[in-house]
Amino acid sequence: MTCKFAFAVTLAAALVTNEPARAASCNKDADCSTGQVCSNGTCVKRISRAASDAASAVSPTESSTAGTKRTPYIGWGGLGLYNVGVSNGSKTYFGFHAGGAASLISLTPELPLIGWADVALTLGSDLFFPMAAGLGVRYDNLGPVQLLGGLGFALLPTTASFSTQAGLRFMGMVLYPLPQIHRNLSAQAQLSYDILSNSFHLFTFTVGAGWAL
Repeated sequence: MTCKFAFAVTLAAALVTNEPARAASCNKDADCSTGQVCSNGTCVKRISRAASDAASAVSPTESSTAGTKRTPYIGWGGLGLYNVGVSNGSKTYFGFHAGGAASLISLTPELPLIGWADVALTLGSDLFFPMAAGLGVRYDNLGPVQLLGGLGFALLPTTASFSTQAGLRFMGMVLYPLPQIHRNLSAQAQLSYDILSNSFHLFTFTVGAGWAL
């Protein structure tokens, strides 16, 4: 009998020893023991939460912010209206455009510096080929909406009688992700204004689609 009792005690001790320790529940870091932090209601080793946080920062999500928000490269294309004018008058053309942007460096955690470029073709009695490239910033923390804006060098080649005009472009863009269709797809709208040489100007409004590359 003594031997059986001793064997039972030994077996129970072995089972207790081999059973993995359950993580303690918590509401804040102070509820955990030394070397642990509170993560999602459970005490974990500090290094474990750091790895989890890093993974969640780059992993895609199922929310409406998935897609363009988490990618440094964006392409876009669309159609719209191009108002070409001088100081004494203007004319509006229908046209197409395509462009893209790439994140270069982070000015702040929420505001990366971007390089961008855009080219277009208008249709009508005279053809225009508006193009521009420059620098700007991107802001991703306005709910599901993504904002881009910047300044760039602009050119306006044309088949009209006057020569190519050059100047400065102010550009603003908004993208709204459409994960219901594809996680990389966004609806896109853009406004820009070019101040060009010889008192020329170009005002542009376009709508289209953006794609996270």
